Amino acid sequence: MRPKLQDFQRILFFFILLIKTVQPSWWYLGLISSSQTDLPNEPHNEEDVDCSNFKFLAPRQKELCSKEVQLHKVIGDGAKRGIAECQNQFSNRRWNCSTFNTTDVFGKVLQLKTRETAYIYAIQSAGIMYAVTRACARGDLERCGCDTKVRQKDTDGQFEWGGCSENTRYGGKFSKEFVDTNEHRTSEDGLMNLWNNEAGRKATKSQMDLLCKCHGVSGSCSVKICWKKLKNFQAIGKALKDKFDGASLVRFIKNKRKLKRINRDMKKPTKKDLVYLHESPDFCNQNPNFGSLGTQGRKCNKTSFGLDGCTLMCCGRGYYTIIKEIKEDCDCKFVWCCRVDCKQCTQVVEENYCN
Repeated sequence: MRPKLQDFQRILFFFILLIKTVQPSWWYLGLISSSQTDLPNEPHNEEDVDCSNFKFLAPRQKELCSKEVQLHKVIGDGAKRGIAECQNQFSNRRWNCSTFNTTDVFGKVLQLKTRETAYIYAIQSAGIMYAVTRACARGDLERCGCDTKVRQKDTDGQFEWGGCSENTRYGGKFSKEFVDTNEHRTSEDGLMNLWNNEAGRKATKSQMDLLCKCHGVSGSCSVKICWKKLKNFQAIGKALKDKFDGASLVRFIKNKRKLKRINRDMKKPTKKDLVYLHESPDFCNQNPNFGSLGTQGRKCNKTSFGLDGCTLMCCGRGYYTIIKEIKEDCDCKFVWCCRVDCKQCTQVVEENYCN
């Protein structure tokens, strides 16, 4: 029996993934800031940090990073936020945003050009925009500050602009210049990454609150002063997770160097949406060829019918149950003076794990 053409194409696709290398990334700064470990030949004093020593940065990124003493910390904070929020949003999914101690951070899943790849690029782009914007408002960076242009917007007399509105304009501009610099606008993966980078920045800009404070005699609100501030980063991660679930499958039009929806019946993606080029594997089993750790040993919820439930999480392999006794303080009372007396209560907890 002769193999089908589709089977041959699938084998060829994964063979290409196997031999292809992933480029080092600035995301690695997020792992460095988390681990407290120093890289070889790296300066130990913050004042002596030279971004040109970071071999995982592109030349333009090294140049931008070197413009201010604190920038490497801010960029590292953005990368760390992106990694942590990705893992938070996907903690109950088969693919849980696994990271590896390599300079590409996320491993071979990046080569698949799937929804997961799209989310990674979007959340990391959002992370650096968020970190830079917050650093500007705190006064940690010399080249930026609060957003003064927002005060030109008409408020219809409902309030007055004041305080420090966070400068998402500067944060977005820096993110675009720093994050997009290594992408090629003529390749399918470059165009996909650029699209998702921008979607991450647009999601960040959309997650802003208008905060106000009243001023007046005896608590009256005769003068209302307002300013704009980004929501917590988890809100941005959630917004992008919603985009992940509704991401658009696209194809690369080589002669036009554009990405287009796979067919006309599908929703046309906007610049706020995530796009991807290939469907995802099921991530059920460990497969080093595309960075899947599998779900064996993962905790699951036996009463859930969702993606965190044992049926879907364990891919039909079943699960095993562990009964634990947890001792904790209870019935605590304050005794004058000055201590708190508590009883010890034992709670029986049932935990389920995938076979």
